[in-house]
Amino acid sequence: MTDQSLKLASEFPPADYAAWRKLAEAALNGAPFDKKLVMHLRDGFDVQPIYTADDLDGDIAQIHPSLIATNSQLAADAGPDGNTNTTVAATGWDIRQLHAHPAPKTVNDAILEDLESGVTSVLLRLDHAARFGHGPDGPDGDDAGLGGVMIYNLDDLNHTLNGVYTNLAPIALDAGAATIPCAALLAARMAREDDVSDATPAFNLDPLGTCVAEGFCPTDLATALTQAGGFARTISTKFPHGTAITVNSTPWYNAGATDSMELAISLATGLAYFRAMVDAGMDGAKAATSITFTIAIGTDFFAGIAKLRALRLMWRRILQASGIEGCAITINAISAAQIISKVDPWVNMLRTTVTSFAAGLGGANSVICLPYDHAIGLPDGFSRRIARNTQLILQEESNVHRVIDPAGGAWFIENLTRDLAQHAWQKFQAIEGDGGIIAAIENGTLADEIATSWTNRASRLATRRDPLTGVSEFPNLAEAAVTCDVPDIAALRAAVQNRPGTPDTTIGTSFDDLVTAAAKGASIKQLFNALYGDGASATRMAPLPMHRLSEAFEANRRRASAHQHETGQPPKIFLCNIGKVADHTARAMFARNFFGAGGIDAIGNNGFSSGHDAANAFRQSGAKIAIICGSDTQYAEHAAEMAKSLNAAGASKIFLAGHPGDNRAAFEAAGINDFIFVGSDVVAITTAVLDHLGVK
Repeated sequence: MTDQSLKLASEFPPADYAAWRKLAEAALNGAPFDKKLVMHLRDGFDVQPIYTADDLDGDIAQIHPSLIATNSQLAADAGPDGNTNTTVAATGWDIRQLHAHPAPKTVNDAILEDLESGVTSVLLRLDHAARFGHGPDGPDGDDAGLGGVMIYNLDDLNHTLNGVYTNLAPIALDAGAATIPCAALLAARMAREDDVSDATPAFNLDPLGTCVAEGFCPTDLATALTQAGGFARTISTKFPHGTAITVNSTPWYNAGATDSMELAISLATGLAYFRAMVDAGMDGAKAATSITFTIAIGTDFFAGIAKLRALRLMWRRILQASGIEGCAITINAISAAQIISKVDPWVNMLRTTVTSFAAGLGGANSVICLPYDHAIGLPDGFSRRIARNTQLILQEESNVHRVIDPAGGAWFIENLTRDLAQHAWQKFQAIEGDGGIIAAIENGTLADEIATSWTNRASRLATRRDPLTGVSEFPNLAEAAVTCDVPDIAALRAAVQNRPGTPDTTIGTSFDDLVTAAAKGASIKQLFNALYGDGASATRMAPLPMHRLSEAFEANRRRASAHQHETGQPPKIFLCNIGKVADHTARAMFARNFFGAGGIDAIGNNGFSSGHDAANAFRQSGAKIAIICGSDTQYAEHAAEMAKSLNAAGASKIFLAGHPGDNRAAFEAAGINDFIFVGSDVVAITTAVLDHLGVK
């Protein structure tokens, strides 16, 4: 051995992008480079197949903070470049678990089990009755126990959190329009503990996000902002380490917003809350640390990392505009409900692993990994264990959190962060220029834009340009059903109705008054009415729809499943396979997956050499429709014969697997009705087939 450095590439000529591009284009054999190797994102920019140091073109953080007019100081994020989170790297992110079972006792048992097994904080979601300030005897009469925990007064909260030390395990609230009354209950509960000076509750007041998600705000939106500012100022004195406000952009994302849209809306909403807090008398730096951002993470792994990095970067730029440095942004990341499927739900474990991994690498302060059965029903102990262990493995075995900004310096991620930030910044500027987030909510422009975005996304899903494993690709019609806990809502409602009533007392409107009344037994309904009166100034609007990527496929799967339950047989299609297995397997599998995505069972076979044999097998199958599968050569020789034989055997509709090309007219003349191929609309075609078969 010598002291001379090894030069491993010394025998090879230096490589550059131009040389690589030339070789890549040669390998494409004339296919367009931009079509085959460049990814076109929904946000309107492209992802190149390769990046080099030349793509960094200076500081990616140079975003001009125009159209930002604040009347206060702003705050900045920790880290020299706005993309680091040193706290997460030192201790690991907060593993947060969502709890929404209606029974307080069941929730308490689950919380204690989670905390003993590695969860570090809890998100409590209240039921519909409490969220709207109704209580168990609300005007609808049937919203108690739906969608969350039946917490209506301090006793209910105490039962839910029995044995939980809130100064050690942070409690986060998801209480909708009744967040302030619910916060009063939590404050009264925490006042009973020995020392809460270091407690970090997250009260999560978000009137704008609640209004778009649930279609209701107990006041007009301008008043709600003013109220949020005053609430934050009060909370900052009572719980100096807690947070009062959250900017929850997940309703926008789950309605169809792209990543850059979600970021722009988050910035505009955060800025509106920040201004309200400073107007209420809060110091700018303190106001900044009283806001958290709740961000949805989808299954695009690199986009998830870049989204959190871009948010940190842009919020830091906003805060720097008023001269404040060094205040950290708090980001709560959650698996997007949009990605969770009801069919083949086991694949959801993979999806939520991707979201949690991306959130951790992106520097989220807390992460909620949704259980794999989240879209089906209430999770049981097993699905909650899988959800928390997903994060524990990422931390304790993979040590994902040990590196500060692990994606930093990667040319691809840095460019993706830059492009995402630039597009989000432009959208944010447009929102501010048109009057701010309240105007955009009230005039419906954002909702319309997001509806268009979802329509485009739904088209890509239906044609499988955006494939969904287990749903639109490789569906398993024989999968075992997942069972979830089904609580006895009627019994829970009866137990609530039969308990003693709450004191009838006059309640003041300050937060201290609400806490005092809560400690004496006042209900959320009483606190809500004291705070908001008769609701004459309430804001009501159509809520944003909550879409899931798999919803259109699931609708057909439900139809097919109901048909099988009623008749004993699933909807069927006969595979008219031509020739040897090796010749027809590719298109037969394509057809099986295509129709299986709509719940239609494909009846297979080893292939037929004549139309006579195919017709006999078709009659015996009991199917009404058939699809011819084979190679292009076989189609030229046998497709017409097969189609005529199937028609003679009673086939009411015949498909052919493959693009017909110039042979369409000839195939149709032979009796073939339709064709399936890459790019076909799976949802539309399978829906039409179910209609044709008379499936209700």
